[in-house]
Amino acid sequence: MKKSLIFFALISTFFANLTFAERPIIQDIQAVAGNSNRINLVWNLPQNPEKEITQLLVYRDLSPISSYAQLQKLEPIAKLVPILTSYTDTVSDYKDYFYAVIAVTDEPYEIILMSINSTVTGCHVQAVAKNPLPQKEEKVERLYPEGALREIPLPYLDYIDGLEKEYKVSEEVAASVKNLGIIEKRAVPRLSIHIFEEDLISPDGGDDFLLFEVLKTTFIQKKYKEAIDQLEKLVGTNISQTTRNRAYFYLGESHYMLAQYPRAIKTFVRIENVYPALCKQWIDNSLDQL
Repeated sequence: MKKSLIFFALISTFFANLTFAERPIIQDIQAVAGNSNRINLVWNLPQNPEKEITQLLVYRDLSPISSYAQLQKLEPIAKLVPILTSYTDTVSDYKDYFYAVIAVTDEPYEIILMSINSTVTGCHVQAVAKNPLPQKEEKVERLYPEGALREIPLPYLDYIDGLEKEYKVSEEVAASVKNLGIIEKRAVPRLSIHIFEEDLISPDGGDDFLLFEVLKTTFIQKKYKEAIDQLEKLVGTNISQTTRNRAYFYLGESHYMLAQYPRAIKTFVRIENVYPALCKQWIDNSLDQL
């Protein structure tokens, strides 16, 4: 009887694994035009794949990637670690591009499912409109009739009788005036660290998770030197632009907390167009601390 129960439990476990295991197929892929010449890709990873995913392959083509035969003719534009859920592609033109992301286990799982792991709609970067050069205004010489006043009076010398005379000032008055020019520099309060809302809770994975781990182990614990090292490494990797912008902001804050104000200013200026109000506050305060 006991052996029968054990056998039944093993059979149940086997069928449960078959039921809940997923094929290693990337899901919900999307391509969105980003800033300048970048296209941002996002997707979801399978929650319980049949086999462990060891790598992700990103493909790009000028037509929808809809078959394994088409995939064989392409070379992957990126090979990613299996925990990432986003990728930023850089292109040099305004063509429509289509993407597919393939999971690799012991071999590439090259099944193409349109709108699942392959984009259906082409994505292209937006052309940046150039500002026209300002035209020079031609100055037209205006003639005024006799007796009429000019719009802007001509400069004139206002001569006051006795202006050239020297007046002696007592030493007491001179000393008091001199003291008026001495203004004691007041200490400017330092700012407290700012953490973005999306970095307060641990994300499921992807680029945001990598940033969260750096913040948790260094920045939050006020280990700003270590935070600078880790953040500089992170911004040098192929992460999404939104995550990179936040990483640069924390990098600027770390320099600020170490009183490295010139470096902090330089870092905040780099992302001032992304967070204009926040960066202005930190730049102004850094200048006041100098």
